[in-house]
Amino acid sequence: TLVAIAPVALFFLASTFVGAMFARSFKELSLVTVTVSVVGTTYSFVPAVFTEVHPIAAISPLSVVVRDITGAGVDPGTLLFSTVPMTVVACVLFGLGAGVYREEDLFTQRAPPAKALDALAAHLSVRRVPVWSALSIPFVLVAELLALAVLFVFPLDLSLPLLVVVIAVVEEFAKSLHVYAGFERARFPRTTRTALVVGVLSGLGFALGEKLLVVVQVVGLPSLDLGRVAFAPAAAGDPLTLVVLLAAPFLLHTVTATLSALGARRSRGWYLVGVWAAVLLHAAYNLTVVTALV
Repeated sequence: TLVAIAPVALFFLASTFVGAMFARSFKELSLVTVTVSVVGTTYSFVPAVFTEVHPIAAISPLSVVVRDITGAGVDPGTLLFSTVPMTVVACVLFGLGAGVYREEDLFTQRAPPAKALDALAAHLSVRRVPVWSALSIPFVLVAELLALAVLFVFPLDLSLPLLVVVIAVVEEFAKSLHVYAGFERARFPRTTRTALVVGVLSGLGFALGEKLLVVVQVVGLPSLDLGRVAFAPAAAGDPLTLVVLLAAPFLLHTVTATLSALGARRSRGWYLVGVWAAVLLHAAYNLTVVTALV
């Protein structure tokens, strides 16, 4: 029980710490803390209500508490799936908060989005771009699991395209925000070559980190239609087909991340153009794959 509760406590502590570092006034701090409370409570408590009904409940650490109280027992794989994403998210949030724990941010009236860019760029370099992309995976996993938990109650014809779009939006912003921060805070030179390099590195780092999602296989989420869309692995087949299916995600992530990086190199407006172009390409790819899965 303590192992399951610890990630929830760490998440709330880390989120409020980041909120305190970003907020410029008590009003902003109140808004941040209320938002964190709503999101954290929704993720932790709502899925746990369905612990005895649906495998989607496994996304919540509190489902482990429910199983322990009822005597149902929890296998190690499910325990890891329920606790690791929230724990890693909390650790990364503590790191982001520490990134703005300096005079340039603490004693200025920069808006929270500007401080967020400072936090992302604080420890950023070209070599660390793939590391930051991989570290975004827990945030992506939490967001996608939350979307899955919300959408699974809707008819498949409605929830399927919505989930595809949500996945594309979450992943493209996750693997490009730190790249944009690097250009905006002069961590990278604004050259086309640099944009191509960091775009490819970001895409590769994200694609490698994404392979960690294989842990969802142990809790039965791919048995759901929406679960197959979000987390199913490549289907087995002849060697050539298998190689293509394994290589396709790497190619997709590097191309879309490069589009975002090329836009981020120029300005905020061009970054938004690039990232939304990447979202459209990613969504089109997902829809093509979904046709074969569902």
